[in-house]
Amino acid sequence: MAETERRSAAVVSLLVDLSYSMQLRGTWAAAKQTALALHALLRSRFPQDAIQVIGFSNYARELRETELAGLGWDMVQGTNLHHALLLAGRHIDRHPEHEPVVLIVTDGEPTAHLQRDGRSWFDWPPSPETVELTLAEVDKMTRRHAALNIFMLADDARLSAFVDNVARRNGGRVLQAAPEHLGEYVIRDFLRTRGAGRR
Repeated sequence: MAETERRSAAVVSLLVDLSYSMQLRGTWAAAKQTALALHALLRSRFPQDAIQVIGFSNYARELRETELAGLGWDMVQGTNLHHALLLAGRHIDRHPEHEPVVLIVTDGEPTAHLQRDGRSWFDWPPSPETVELTLAEVDKMTRRHAALNIFMLADDARLSAFVDNVARRNGGRVLQAAPEHLGEYVIRDFLRTRGAGRR
């Protein structure tokens, strides 16, 4: 009973890359199915949890469960993880009594950030400012005691270098995920994080 109380509620943010490369690489369908599966799991086994799914390309936005089934990828350039982390941070801050769980599904390093005027800035290769602002949000997550677990859908040297840096700063884990196993990996990781993986 004490263990149940200790892990009574989590605030969950699933950040899903919607950028054009996700469709080009054939990974978008798996990412969408993963988001739907996580929603279904929380509804059935963890109804007390507060889940938010955030899609990000040149901008980030919250995705309602009702939107997910019919959602398509964005035919735009930009992987704005900076904006996605900003939104996830606000979601976590609204539930200070909950245990934070942040899962990121992406196939590319950040190439966009939100400027002060609210507009998105895209650059390839990523501008130093994009990397700096994104890592600043990573550090804020670390201060919230929110580990970022990243599921990489591409074997890319620049992406690997970035996520390894995130893991060093934040303490979260990096998992290389084949699209066909993404849902299984994310669900298993979530259950492990929630302490519910063992029966």
